[in-house]
Amino acid sequence: MALTRFTARFRPIAGLGVAATAAALACVVLAPTVASATPAPSPSPTTITAVNAKLATLARQNEAVTEAVNLAQADLAAKQAAAATAQQVAAKQLAAFKVARDQFGLTVAARYESDSFSAAGALFTSDSGQQYLDKVSTMSLLTQHRTAQVTALSEIKAAADQAQKTAASLLAAAVAKQKDVAKQKAGVDADTKKYTALLASLTVAQQKAFQERNAPAPAVVAAIAAVPVHAGNASAQAAVNFATAQLGKPYVTNAAGPNVFDCSGLTMRAWQAGGVSLPHNAAAQYGYGTHVAKSDLQPGDLIFLYRPIGHVEIYVGNNLAISAPEPGDHVKYVDIRTLGSDYVGATRLT
Repeated sequence: MALTRFTARFRPIAGLGVAATAAALACVVLAPTVASATPAPSPSPTTITAVNAKLATLARQNEAVTEAVNLAQADLAAKQAAAATAQQVAAKQLAAFKVARDQFGLTVAARYESDSFSAAGALFTSDSGQQYLDKVSTMSLLTQHRTAQVTALSEIKAAADQAQKTAASLLAAAVAKQKDVAKQKAGVDADTKKYTALLASLTVAQQKAFQERNAPAPAVVAAIAAVPVHAGNASAQAAVNFATAQLGKPYVTNAAGPNVFDCSGLTMRAWQAGGVSLPHNAAAQYGYGTHVAKSDLQPGDLIFLYRPIGHVEIYVGNNLAISAPEPGDHVKYVDIRTLGSDYVGATRLT
């Protein structure tokens, strides 16, 4: 039977609980055989087809969760940076408050330590009526100055308190996000183990057949490898060259090189080589550049799959894209003519 497109990560099967999902997996995992001198019989074609279908589903679900973790990690980094900045602002505001408070304290002390800074003191220390009036006027101005100082000091204190509250709030949000990311990553790790365990139930030949189900014909790969890809501009060319250089490197969830990649990690690094900064998330990358029709694809364009978007590849020409597909696989060419309804759209970044 025709298999669904690979690549989006494991989540419990829609409508099923954990126990039901485990039961469904048990239906397709090959039953263990009792050790004997007689080799175990090969799985039936029906069972192999069922396992393959389950693998494709798990791979797609797993990719979706991995991409969510990528986005959560980016959000965590942003929250941590915001918290750090807020803490710096709070420290500066508090320092400013301490300086203003100390200055105000010195002014008040000087006011009460001088005999001339009172009405009686001004009267007894003045040589003339005019001098007395001048001193009283000065005292009035100093009183107004102290009032302004008190107001400013209160405002600085309020700003320092608010900055500290903001820093504390942002830090709490960062800590909460960090815990959420750790929980999601643990889920991805557990689900990836389920996928790889099911994959291991197949023979080596059957695993290879599953992983190559969307691969182009060897002759097509040989043809494109023999003729250098010519992208429309230097940036796209650099992105294609980078992706091509990663062929054969293992797929690892949440990875972005240099020796292992997931799907959006590969395209992010490829276009980083082309001078364009992208987030480590397929759905987020879809919002960059200009959307182009499938019939107008050019080398370097990004191709997006699934609804919601859960996978991204980089087009290199001749109906081929380079993809970091799924756990247990590696960066490789894929035939975009197998996309079918999984295709969502494409973007051109330059």
